[in-house]
Amino acid sequence: MAKAHQIVLGSNWGIRNIFQSLVAILTTILVVAAIYLTQEGEQWSNERNKLHSLSKCNLFSGKWVFDNESYPLYKEHQCTFMSDQLACEKFGRKDLSYQNWRWKPHQCDLPRFNATALLERLRNKRMVFVGDSLNRGQWVSMVCLVESSVPPTLKSMRTIANGSLNIFKAEEYNATIEFYWAPLLVESNSDDPVNHRVAERTVRVQAIEKHARYWTDADILVFNTFLWWRRRAMNVLWGSFGDPNGISKRVGMVRVYEMALRTWSDWLEVHIKPNKTKLFFVSMSPTHQKFVT
Repeated sequence: MAKAHQIVLGSNWGIRNIFQSLVAILTTILVVAAIYLTQEGEQWSNERNKLHSLSKCNLFSGKWVFDNESYPLYKEHQCTFMSDQLACEKFGRKDLSYQNWRWKPHQCDLPRFNATALLERLRNKRMVFVGDSLNRGQWVSMVCLVESSVPPTLKSMRTIANGSLNIFKAEEYNATIEFYWAPLLVESNSDDPVNHRVAERTVRVQAIEKHARYWTDADILVFNTFLWWRRRAMNVLWGSFGDPNGISKRVGMVRVYEMALRTWSDWLEVHIKPNKTKLFFVSMSPTHQKFVT
């Protein structure tokens, strides 16, 4: 029986930090649960029977319960591909109890995460996270959840597309879990995966093919848009970067966001097959920055 646990928070930052961490965990839980619920395969018939009730369960209605017996699902220092950018414990974070909170829907019980079962469902498939550093964090977490179940000689990590596309592959399953850096989804002056911090962000709201060609045949796509909410307005460019004849205009964030999402959704409608690819869109994301008050 897990011990009762109570957290006493002495600052607004503590409340916000815990909440942001839990939202990030919930995002991963819901993506994994959806994969479990939509895949087929005879060898998983017994498990599907157990999960049958989940198909009628509202996964979004529930509560966080503290679980110090079966959580956390992985240890930071044991993950081969953990990034220093996300290694909170390595760089001194002490309040690690957030890793023990488990999401419990009101109407059902989620089965404990099973890395082997997830990899089986990803057999011969591509799962691609697309977005900014927050989705990169989700990708690293997903890789850490499964990589310990794969022998060292049967897993790999490689980077292509000038560093924009990172690919973890489980060789035995011919399955990949990938991250593509496209912080504003459409083309922008923040597209360099390393040097992307700029004083003024500029987007080509009608240009997406440069990025999207790397997602075309994905089986699962997870998009996020946190970076859009950092500025009140952005520069919109009609034309190419470096083109002296290009037209640039300062536009309010919501309007630019609408224009970019229209380009994104039009591309999906033309290129994505609904019976092949499952889409997730994370419109609200937790921040991974530490604010001190």
